[in-house]
Amino acid sequence: MGKLGLSRWEESALVTLFVFEILCILLYGAASALGAFGLRRDHRRAARAAKGVYLVAVAAHSAVIGMESVSTEGTLLSGPNIVMLASWVLAVVTAAGLLVTRRGLAFSTVAAPVVALLILVSQWLRILDPAGADNMAFYHWPLLVPHIVLVFVALACFATSAISAALDWYQRRLMAARSAKVLELNTPALDTLALISRLAGLVGLAVLIAAMLIGFTHLVALYAAMAQIGTEGNLGYLVPRVALSLATTAVWSVFCALSFLAPWAASARARDALAIAGLAAAVLLVAVSAG
Repeated sequence: MGKLGLSRWEESALVTLFVFEILCILLYGAASALGAFGLRRDHRRAARAAKGVYLVAVAAHSAVIGMESVSTEGTLLSGPNIVMLASWVLAVVTAAGLLVTRRGLAFSTVAAPVVALLILVSQWLRILDPAGADNMAFYHWPLLVPHIVLVFVALACFATSAISAALDWYQRRLMAARSAKVLELNTPALDTLALISRLAGLVGLAVLIAAMLIGFTHLVALYAAMAQIGTEGNLGYLVPRVALSLATTAVWSVFCALSFLAPWAASARARDALAIAGLAAAVLLVAVSAG
């Protein structure tokens, strides 16, 4: 038995998982660096290497998800695993775009650091709470799984929208500066980036609203149950989650309104900034919800 009451097999599994997670972070970092070099220098070998390294990183990432599920006899709905699953969903969606589209490298180059950051957050949460959690939350609320899945899907859509916005903003900055680098970029056209950003943001907003409706229904049911039995439960931990959910929805609602209903009311850069801010709010929401 180990120091924390773990068997040698469990300790070995934890060490293996840690090594694989570090490997994933390094691979995502390498993929982003190679992708940036390949895009800016129009270096085909670097671009191909970036795609290969990113796909290897996703494969290693998937192995981590599988090993965690096997070692705990099912994926635990704990904070660290929620963040890890969110990073994996984002990585897989970006990998699909990398394989299907010719210009998907730009998206994976920007998404890779976000995925690596989420893995680091997952590790940090696991260090803060080594005991973890169990699946009792699922038994008390069966709709927890579709709620979390919808949040993941929304996060992937928001990331796609924000990445498109970031690429759009970068190209417009080069054009404003009359830089010759804009001619060397192997990224989608401005109109294509704007279309992807608008549609991904709209889909993400719709999915997030669906997830929020499930969550608010559960919250109302909790209050009703406590009122019925005459007890006052402590639901204060839900306040930051509700506030961030509303803030994230507000940012993306403004983005969609300016993109579809009143595009003349804000510049392209303002809409790009809104998309990036919306992604930051969504990532913060996932981190707080997992804490």
